[in-house]
Amino acid sequence: MPRKAALGLTLPLFLVKGNQANQRWFPCPECWFPLRRNHGFLTQEYSHAYQYFGGVTRLLIPDNLKTGVSKNTRYETILNKSYAEMAEYYETAIVPARVRAPQDKSLAEGTVKFATTWIIAALRNRKFFSLEEVKSAVKEKLDELNKTSFKKREGCRYSAYKEEEQSFMKPLPLTPFEPAVWSTAKVPLDYLITDGKNKYSVPFDLIGEQVDIRLTKDTVEVFFHGSRVASHPRSATNRRDPVIQPEHMPTPYLSPIPHLLYTQACNSKNNLQSHHSPCKWLKKSRNNHLFFLILGNNILFLFLLSNILLYSN
Repeated sequence: MPRKAALGLTLPLFLVKGNQANQRWFPCPECWFPLRRNHGFLTQEYSHAYQYFGGVTRLLIPDNLKTGVSKNTRYETILNKSYAEMAEYYETAIVPARVRAPQDKSLAEGTVKFATTWIIAALRNRKFFSLEEVKSAVKEKLDELNKTSFKKREGCRYSAYKEEEQSFMKPLPLTPFEPAVWSTAKVPLDYLITDGKNKYSVPFDLIGEQVDIRLTKDTVEVFFHGSRVASHPRSATNRRDPVIQPEHMPTPYLSPIPHLLYTQACNSKNNLQSHHSPCKWLKKSRNNHLFFLILGNNILFLFLLSNILLYSN
């Protein structure tokens, strides 16, 4: 048994493949929270905690973790967009602890250490075959710990929270917070942005601009200077073709006679003054449109002429 397991810091999880079971050791944080913690998982952990407590705290004092705090100095504190969005949704304040000042949250650190040792040490000799079994066992031990009587006072942690602390909690919103991941990207020439799996369109006049992308479980939203300019249902599967909305495409692509609308667009004063005028990047393809249009007309003329000659004979 590894030394950490003997100290009660890990749990054995058996991954079954066929007739074989490979034993893995998972540390305490990974037994209750996701295996990979990013911005979305961080805010989801807070949402689950608030649902468990049945209320929202007025103040949060977290560590200076990179997934939540971008910068924390004596003069300013910059939070990650997802983290700040979660705080705004629950109307709670986030004041990170000072750098290298564990005494700012020593009480919480001591409680977490005690709960981790108490729960994980009690489960270290049990065998689990799925993360769901681990979570269920941890939840049972957590309830048992909260309802264990104090040694030097009456009641337990659960009763103390109900009687002394719950009244200071703010009420929960009607719906839980939906975690989102924010990122920034420059719109390429094909006016398509990606969520890492599929591509989605944005208005073509944003080519070359920096936009903010907000990804949730079901939607993809694009913001430009704080205003939403595109929204798509997010696909969970890999798609062969990008998701394109017709209104995001330049007008010539929607016309059966491209060169006519191109001429109208270039003659428009608004498009001539626009920095993202379609004339600037469609100018090179104008000759190609005219060439194929003339070629198509010639083929049609020859086809009609051959039919006339055939029936006249």
